[in-house]
Amino acid sequence: MIPLINQFKNPNLDLLFASIKDNTGNVLTPTTSLCHQCHYHVPAYTYYKDNQLWMAKICKTHGVSHHMIERDYEFYSSLVYTDNVFTFTRTSVMTEVTDRCNANCPHCYHIPDNTKPDFTLEQIIDKIGTWYKDDLTIIMAGAEPSLRQDFFELLEEINTQFPKSEIAVLSNGIRFADKGNAIRAKEAGLKGVLVGLNHPSYLANKTIRKKQLAAIENCYEEGLPVYYIGYTMSSISELHDILHEITTMYWNPPHFRIRYGSDIGRYPEQERLYVSDTYKLIKQWCEVNGKEFEDSIGDNNLYHTMVKIDGKLIRVIQWCDETDINLEELRTGPYCDFVPDGITNFLHQVIRRDVYKNKNIVLPDTPPERYLMKNRADNSELKL
Repeated sequence: MIPLINQFKNPNLDLLFASIKDNTGNVLTPTTSLCHQCHYHVPAYTYYKDNQLWMAKICKTHGVSHHMIERDYEFYSSLVYTDNVFTFTRTSVMTEVTDRCNANCPHCYHIPDNTKPDFTLEQIIDKIGTWYKDDLTIIMAGAEPSLRQDFFELLEEINTQFPKSEIAVLSNGIRFADKGNAIRAKEAGLKGVLVGLNHPSYLANKTIRKKQLAAIENCYEEGLPVYYIGYTMSSISELHDILHEITTMYWNPPHFRIRYGSDIGRYPEQERLYVSDTYKLIKQWCEVNGKEFEDSIGDNNLYHTMVKIDGKLIRVIQWCDETDINLEELRTGPYCDFVPDGITNFLHQVIRRDVYKNKNIVLPDTPPERYLMKNRADNSELKL
């Protein structure tokens, strides 16, 4: 068993500050990150230099490291976060119900395994019971939840056991191309679908894309709300097609999502982008194509910002990875129970899940209490 190291007991902040000074940086705020070598939670500080936002973190084993976390500090400084919007995102918990999938998306953090048996219905209900509160939305995640043979029974059981819950499913939509499945899911208590649509070339399979489009249409026809339609780009060149589709289709979910790859599932040849990069490209596209562009005050931080194009709300996303995660920016939902030791933010869980489940490495410590969902109302400042 890996011995527990308290990285926050007597951290060598003098060494950290000296390294920032040597890097001609201006210190901003304390935060918590992860050591990208041993995976411990470690103390860190953000700083800016040359209009870039950086983070310096210190690990008792691996020393100090520096990482750029946003290319445009001026852009980052202009973001406004308001915690009284996007209630669905802030008060939802994603829980995995299967490791199987009917697609093989290159950016999937999950890395599906169709040989693994599904968790039993009882196991899922017991797991939800350990964290469920009346104000939470339950999001079934996978791989692909709708592949479960007892998918509709699971929906009914969650509704029975947690009658005040709102149940959604994160899905590629393929099975909802069968209108009967959309009808049965709604009758079983499903309140909404979060569709990962992606670009037509994402899977290079016209049949799959056709089914996904049919699924969205079926959901609309049957009154099954589509909470969002999400796109992950394998190349920034796909942005034009995505924006064209968003602005010309009749779809009008509460919001769309556009994300470029991160180090979990990113093609090796992809460059590293930041939220400001994609934001500026979207704004430029609107200018060229005569579309109305506006910023949207709300759920904006280092990893996502909200914009509107012709009145349609879009969440522009850039996931962090183990090198540049800033947990002070992630004290909000969506939350997950992908790994043991407490419910925390989705990005934090995805990174730790990659270590724990994809790489089969024991997680060396538990998340600091500050970042657990149960402490989301704590507005105190972090003191290292």
